[in-house]
Amino acid sequence: MMYKKKFCIVGYGNHSKNKIIPAIKKINGKIEGVVSKKNIIDNELNFFISLDDALLNVHNETIFILCSPPDVHLEQAIKIIGQGHNLFIEKPITTTYQDLSKIIEAANSKKIFFVENFMHEYSSFYNNFLNFWHNEKDSINKININFIIPKLPSNTFRENNNTYPVNLFDIGCYIVSLINNLSNKTILKLKKISNKGITSKELYTIVGKVNNSDVEILFGIDSYYDNHVKMTNHEGIEYKYTPFFYGRKGSRLVQKIKGDIIDNYETYEEDCFTILFQKDHNYWRDTQNDRNILMLKNLSLLENLNKQYNDI
Repeated sequence: MMYKKKFCIVGYGNHSKNKIIPAIKKINGKIEGVVSKKNIIDNELNFFISLDDALLNVHNETIFILCSPPDVHLEQAIKIIGQGHNLFIEKPITTTYQDLSKIIEAANSKKIFFVENFMHEYSSFYNNFLNFWHNEKDSINKININFIIPKLPSNTFRENNNTYPVNLFDIGCYIVSLINNLSNKTILKLKKISNKGITSKELYTIVGKVNNSDVEILFGIDSYYDNHVKMTNHEGIEYKYTPFFYGRKGSRLVQKIKGDIIDNYETYEEDCFTILFQKDHNYWRDTQNDRNILMLKNLSLLENLNKQYNDI
């Protein structure tokens, strides 16, 4: 009989229902249980009222998936790691560099892996973008990054009285991870915050340098959806990737824009969560150190932007 990967999901919101559970089913994985404080009766799923309850009852090879608010990731991750379970953690993995360092230390001591769920980074679309950048970066003089959504998901931690700027960490973490994948030479300045402190309307403008390219970034909440990255070279030719920060199955578009001439290159991607959950344990263990370095760089840059946020 073919081996089935076993998973336990912590948190039962729309993200778990609509993205995580369907992906596990698609790879023919087994859901050992779901941790939720809600009193839920479900004929298909086994529910635990607490993480402690789950840890006492699941199989010792169960992989945990944290779909909980980021400010509780540290406490939950340490418990799970302490029991020897590998885990996936929804982004942002934590809200402080110090918390992430503690998770890394605990995971190293137990020789287990943990993964931050930037699922789109495992798509062919994303990797083709990185390959293009690394081949052409010396000819690129401008990068535009837009990640704007018309409203936040409802009934989530984002509506709570959080101690950190939610949009900076929750949406900005995508931007920061991309920037750190592009270059070690990065300078970012938080230029403007529209509707600062109003989570449902907050919009960020960031400028800076990536390698030798000028970068302009706009992300947050506005009345429309815009999710693209555009690179412009010295000849004025633009390369636009849309939708960029996206991991669901569907079409992706690359446009080469030269004046009035637009060449469209469309591709199709499968659901990227299935790619994450299908990769074997050896892959995650072999790449853990590289991911640790990137995650720490991301938190360091997010903390720097958070300081700028507080100073405005």
